[in-house]
Amino acid sequence: PVQPWLLGDRAGPRRRLAVELATAATFAALAAQYGDSSVVLPMLVLGAALVAVSFVDLEHLRIPDRLTFPALAVAIPLVVAVSIERDATDALRGAAVGAVAYFAILFVAHLVSPRGMGFGDVKLALLLGLYLGWVGWRPGETLTGPVQYVFYGLMLGCVLGIAFGLAHRAITKDTGGFPFGPALAVSCVVILLWLP
Repeated sequence: PVQPWLLGDRAGPRRRLAVELATAATFAALAAQYGDSSVVLPMLVLGAALVAVSFVDLEHLRIPDRLTFPALAVAIPLVVAVSIERDATDALRGAAVGAVAYFAILFVAHLVSPRGMGFGDVKLALLLGLYLGWVGWRPGETLTGPVQYVFYGLMLGCVLGIAFGLAHRAITKDTGGFPFGPALAVSCVVILLWLP
């Protein structure tokens, strides 16, 4: 119920219902994968944030800091607490590597083509990389796991982004920019559901 409020009072009943249904579906999928452990708590924070980000990006072609930064502010302590509780503090290195790697890749893309890669997507990559790196960490391994998960998320995000972009252009008849955040969000959730 908080998400429609975050998205603004202009959200009509259909949009509010869509947000609630998307959130419920995301929560159900994440709970099915992680519900038997404390890992589910930070996952639900991620799910709620990604649904809100996606709806805003679809409507306004931007990802506001008021969604990304509070999500990070809640997610980081939760990821740390759960890692400590599970005696898996090494996974925090994977989370840090994932956040930095995803941010750096999208930041370079933003520098090359600011109109093609918005800075909101770059900041969102911090949140996505945090989770992908955290889940991708394997005890006793090098940092390849977190980097692989980020790579998988990015590649799937690019494929979905092309599909979303073509669909967006077909629906809106707009040949300008299209929202990339929802593709990144969906790809992150898919990786977190299928690869662990």
